[in-house]
Amino acid sequence: MIYNEEIEEAVLGALLIDTAVAGEVLGGLNPDMFYIEKHRLIYEAVVSAFNANKPIDILVVTEELRQLGTLERAGGPLGVVTVTRTMLSSAHIQRHCLILYEYYVRRELWKILSAEIAGCEDMTVDVLEQVIRLQKELDLLLNRSPLESHLKRVDEVMELTMERIRRRVSGSRQGVTGIPTGIPKLDEITGGWQPGNLILTAARPGMGKTQLDLRFATTAAKEGYTVLFFTLEMMNVEVGERMLLVDSGIDYRPVKRGIVSESDMACLDLALKRVGGLPLYIDDTPYISIDQLCCIAKGMKAKRGVDLVIVDYLQLLGVVAKHGRTREQEVSECTRKLKSLARMLDCPVIVSSQLNRQVESSYDHRPELRHLRESGAIEQDADLVLMLWCPDNGGSPRRELIVAKNRHGEITQGKEGIEFG
Repeated sequence: MIYNEEIEEAVLGALLIDTAVAGEVLGGLNPDMFYIEKHRLIYEAVVSAFNANKPIDILVVTEELRQLGTLERAGGPLGVVTVTRTMLSSAHIQRHCLILYEYYVRRELWKILSAEIAGCEDMTVDVLEQVIRLQKELDLLLNRSPLESHLKRVDEVMELTMERIRRRVSGSRQGVTGIPTGIPKLDEITGGWQPGNLILTAARPGMGKTQLDLRFATTAAKEGYTVLFFTLEMMNVEVGERMLLVDSGIDYRPVKRGIVSESDMACLDLALKRVGGLPLYIDDTPYISIDQLCCIAKGMKAKRGVDLVIVDYLQLLGVVAKHGRTREQEVSECTRKLKSLARMLDCPVIVSSQLNRQVESSYDHRPELRHLRESGAIEQDADLVLMLWCPDNGGSPRRELIVAKNRHGEITQGKEGIEFG
């Protein structure tokens, strides 16, 4: 079996001879990383003593093992002393923890892959579900690294903060530090789509959510950003048709009827040249689940890179059904995973959502955050919430965007919205 007895002893020895080491590494290690049982038991005793605010040394850990009833299985008092026999210094504890973790990963990887091999040969197993399950298990395995600490001193945070500000200043284009939205007033408020942010666009059916999403997608792609567009409601050719119509400005009604003038066809040909070579990828997988979507996005990031992910739309995403869960809880799971995806890919994720019917009975039909359908954690997880509104303006087809939530700036809720074409 894959393990290294000397490394396990080195880590335990450092914990027993240097009190300061415990606070440094205990948060990143777990007992399963020790393959030898007596080492695993000693480590559990170290953790137990540390959590009880006891000093960590050979005598204290020996007594802790006795109280836990595992002293004899750990080799008795001599077994505790033995792990310190070759340990002279804790100076290389981080390196030793990394080696310990690597052996653990190899063992776990062997177990995971061995279990999945049987599924590969079983034709009754859904192979896509198996790939998703494998991806989740591997992600979980990688996230257990003892070196991945999110605890930082304030001086480190300040250094990273200044570096971020310098990058923002050097990359600013007339005040836009992120991916351009294509709507100048919105860029002014947000600075463009920012990496790691979850952006929600919301409206009632038929108000133009998809058209707005395509506008955001093509604007970013025309600026050279790689965009991944998930369409859960339409086929890819339907999305392509809408892209051409949005870009050319041609009315969709005659196109739907097949009645298009030669001049309009010429406009469509020109639109094709403008959008045909864009770094924009469309996924129209039907009935896609949130886990499938995340798996595809991560694969895209690894193979081609991705700067912006757009999902049309939230309520059509599937989740694993669990007994007793409400639909609101399922949608909340989706938003949490999309927020996590945005942070993992370090790119903005835009997702459309529906508003509930209550907005239709409200005064002037102006949408608010409370009108988010199956809201749950949607409002909480989103960094930016944009709502489409068509105010009654004497029959004018004017449309406005309401910035109902902006975690990092101003909102327009209760004020005049952002007018756009």
